[in-house]
Amino acid sequence: MTTELNTDEYNSTLTDRMINVTGIAHPAIDIWPYVNELVSQKIISAYVFENRIVEIVYQNDGNTFDHVLLPAENASFFIVIVIDLVQQMIVGHYKLDLNELYGLN
Repeated sequence: MTTELNTDEYNSTLTDRMINVTGIAHPAIDIWPYVNELVSQKIISAYVFENRIVEIVYQNDGNTFDHVLLPAENASFFIVIVIDLVQQMIVGHYKLDLNELYGLN
């Protein structure tokens, strides 16, 4: 089962300083079964799942949440898998549209 987070839920996992831990992070949990469900819901492409493509991983400065960004339909759109590092579980996913967020287009 997957859970789509709303903006308030997603924002509650952010801190002022999000740290890029892509090169040093050790997976807290296996996200790929969850991502496979997103593929079946046509939220993530099968290519991303089959090739285990992770664009970038950010961790909040409290070390309580990881945000795993997976590429989506275009270069400014990501599916963010939010991981609770304390509970060692996936909280859900969020559709992050950088064009919409920053008024680009």
